[in-house]
Amino acid sequence: MFKKLAIVSLLTLTAHADMMGFYKEAVKTLRYDKAYSLYETSNKLSQKGIGYNRYANFSLDASYAKTDAKLLDHAFDTTDISLSDTIDLFGKNSYKIEMLHLDLKSKKAELDVQKEQLFISLADMIALYHRMKDQRLLYQNLFSKQEKIYKKLKLLQRNGDITNLDLLRFKNTLTTLQTQMITYKEEFAKMKKQLKLYAQDESIPMLGSSKLLYTKEAFLAHDPYLAKNMLDVEKQNTQAQGLENSYRPTLSTGVSYQKIDDPTANGDNYAFAVLVHLPLNGGDFKEAEALRVRALGEKTKSRAYKLQREKEYLKHYHSYQDAQKQLRILENALKDYQKSQKSIKIAYLKRYVNFNTYLQVLTHSLSVKEQIINLKYQKDLEATIINAIASGRIYE
Repeated sequence: MFKKLAIVSLLTLTAHADMMGFYKEAVKTLRYDKAYSLYETSNKLSQKGIGYNRYANFSLDASYAKTDAKLLDHAFDTTDISLSDTIDLFGKNSYKIEMLHLDLKSKKAELDVQKEQLFISLADMIALYHRMKDQRLLYQNLFSKQEKIYKKLKLLQRNGDITNLDLLRFKNTLTTLQTQMITYKEEFAKMKKQLKLYAQDESIPMLGSSKLLYTKEAFLAHDPYLAKNMLDVEKQNTQAQGLENSYRPTLSTGVSYQKIDDPTANGDNYAFAVLVHLPLNGGDFKEAEALRVRALGEKTKSRAYKLQREKEYLKHYHSYQDAQKQLRILENALKDYQKSQKSIKIAYLKRYVNFNTYLQVLTHSLSVKEQIINLKYQKDLEATIINAIASGRIYE
């Protein structure tokens, strides 16, 4: 039993691979990953820069002065050179690295949102593309069959078995079918062009599995909107902690050299200095408190994000279930309609029933077939979206 399920699952995932391949090509076309990769490189360079500046924040100062003293026969030069380094010995700026790290995670969550929206949009378009294709084919087949009947009716009209009015009414029905065929053809062509913009060299795939492969919990476990919200909370708390740490001292060390040409001086001067800077700005603590309050406000939104995600799942799931149930009913009903359509065709040609009766059965049969096509792709669409999100593959 397990082996059978594994084979079915493998076949389903293989069928889904075409859809994923098309989606991955669309991601390349839109350069989502390239943009994120460039941001990631920039972010990591900034992190290294902050880490380097923590211990190596050097500055070099140099000055030159020429003094003309009244008591001396000549002017003399004074040259000053000093080298200093400000050291973040107590890690007061280490929060900046954590902020950049969180910014990178937040950027990834934004990328996941973009990818999810792209996948759903592509799945919608692909479902519409195949639905238009099948509906156009449905009308083409129906038109071909009715065109044959029209030729038989023309013979009956010549023999006087039916009136010109009956023939005209049937011809008008054919015209209506042709008009609908043109509409579906144009919609199909338009959707094909739109999809080719995303993946020029890829053939347009079928949707993924028509079965649900994952649980509700797996779907809810992937929520880039909630992830982005929680990262925003963490960023504000981290920034608040950085402000609270602003009271920590910084250490500055330096060496200086002074060369004096003044003959009355005691020679050149050398110095080594150590400076401890301790800020006493209470305003930072108030700002940190405000940030923590804002973080609490953002955190309260997490419940709303969770509820929204659950609503999305239920929308897709119930739509899938409804389509599945209605499909089962309509597919059984279609067998009866097809039998009726075959019988009514013979009866109409033999003039046992009038045109209105024939058209009514034909219209009902056509309506059922159209509904089956719509429901089939609705079911496949919802399963594809749920499976793709729950698997997490679209975020890779």
